[in-house]
Amino acid sequence: MALKRIEPNVTDKTLVTRLHREYRDIDLKFMSRKGTIFEDGIRRGDVYKKENIKSIDQSIANILTTNRGEKPFYPKFGSDLRRLLFELNTTISEEFVRQVVIESLRRDEPRVEVLDVILYDEGAAQQVPRGITDVFYYSSSGSDARYTLVVTVHCRIKNTGEEISTHVNMNRLR
Repeated sequence: MALKRIEPNVTDKTLVTRLHREYRDIDLKFMSRKGTIFEDGIRRGDVYKKENIKSIDQSIANILTTNRGEKPFYPKFGSDLRRLLFELNTTISEEFVRQVVIESLRRDEPRVEVLDVILYDEGAAQQVPRGITDVFYYSSSGSDARYTLVVTVHCRIKNTGEEISTHVNMNRLR
């Protein structure tokens, strides 16, 4: 944000300021911190908190692992990636998965700008090539079906300009 300050008999001065917001959220593991011991002999503590980058990282992972309609009173929240793992007889392209991730983060996480989405083949320990028509039946050997979806999202935090990468790993049972 730029402010222009004008003083009499002095030239114009432009002051550039930056808004800095701290992001905080509770840790979804709900692990309790060690607290103090009260008169009744019980130790009470607060839950751990996620701050700044870790808060945004947790939010991205939460959005990508939530199916639509799973969150009460907010039916469009989530990305439906887990639903894609259990689709029957359908081919799901790499481009479709990328678009699902980008659109869900654009809608549900306004703090970040998505730079890139990369899918990984965990068995071959390499990136799934762009333009593959069936993400779950691509493998380096060419015949085996894959039962996992590993998504890496590279994004920039709008407020600070920092770039982060979030890895989400989802598996289905055979």
